[in-house]
Amino acid sequence: MGNGTIYRRGNSWCVGFTVNGRRVRETVGPNKKIAQKVLSLRMTQVLENRYFPLNRQLGRMPFKDFAQMYLEREGPLLKSIRTERNRVLAWAREFGSRPLGQIARTEIEAWRRERMSKCRPATINRDLSRLRRMFSLAVEWELLEESPMAGIRFLRENNARTRYLSLEESQRLIASCIAPHIRALVTVALHSGMRLGEILNLCWQDLDFASGFILVRDSKNGESRHVAVDATLSALFRAYPHRLGTDLVFSSPAGGRIVDVRTGFQNACKRAGLTDLHFHDLRHTFASQFVMSGGDLYILKEILGHKSITMTQRYAHLSPTYKIKAIDRMNTLWAGATPQTNPSEVLSESSSVTAVSQPAYADRPVPAQPRHDAGLGI
Repeated sequence: MGNGTIYRRGNSWCVGFTVNGRRVRETVGPNKKIAQKVLSLRMTQVLENRYFPLNRQLGRMPFKDFAQMYLEREGPLLKSIRTERNRVLAWAREFGSRPLGQIARTEIEAWRRERMSKCRPATINRDLSRLRRMFSLAVEWELLEESPMAGIRFLRENNARTRYLSLEESQRLIASCIAPHIRALVTVALHSGMRLGEILNLCWQDLDFASGFILVRDSKNGESRHVAVDATLSALFRAYPHRLGTDLVFSSPAGGRIVDVRTGFQNACKRAGLTDLHFHDLRHTFASQFVMSGGDLYILKEILGHKSITMTQRYAHLSPTYKIKAIDRMNTLWAGATPQTNPSEVLSESSSVTAVSQPAYADRPVPAQPRHDAGLGI
């Protein structure tokens, strides 16, 4: 048995100590001195074998009941409600009516190993992250002594995709969209680099035609940002019909948020002859075409709403063809260099510089070539 600890959680002081190999946590209140006295009392009770848990029901709540409580309390605070709710329900199916206190770290690790053969590391990590949050709140709500997630490491992620469309493929995809709202969503994504969720959350008051910007109020990183509107998007938004009874730009027939985009998008991909394409790859396409047309990475970072330039570099893939053209331009530059007179003829006898160290040619200016890079002329 250790000496026990006191620590602060929120506005309350808590005590922690070990009894028969199990860690016990107890919330005391806002007074630190009282928490110290409670810890001293508990340690004495443990030494004299007089300690009995205050709540013998700790850890006995069925997981499925706890999952329902979690959704009721935390559901409205979740960013991606539908996705995270599905994760919580998946864990409820996994553990069923088993008591919270019976779920062990070893079986969570076994679940992780089994999923590694079926899912990508990022998918597994997102599921584990939700479970960790659930167990943390179970401890905070005094339903569980300690979280079985303690010490579980997440998998290393390597989910970077290099899938993006050429300009011709982008045109073909848009032409293959039959439903007007799918065509509009695809066009906005290709011309702005916005995430699907950000597009679906757009309201008419977020469109400022006078300044030429879209206000993204609730982005993935929790900060708002402004996205420039090009001529294509300006024309699209001006012509797009306003549905009565809703502020959403893109809404369902009932005026609510559009739920299913995947079906219409995948059907358009099939008609366009495009395989292995996700809607998020349209964001990749915007970033890649932006960089290949000479766009600055730091400007792109602001457009995409990244906090780190590292994330921007992940999206700013350069096509092999574009790299080859860049090397060809350097080859043209070197080929235009003019050889000088023999270096030994221009060196004085007293010079300490050897002929070998002198340049064999002098660069001459290369006339600027007209740019033929095309933008997303969609």
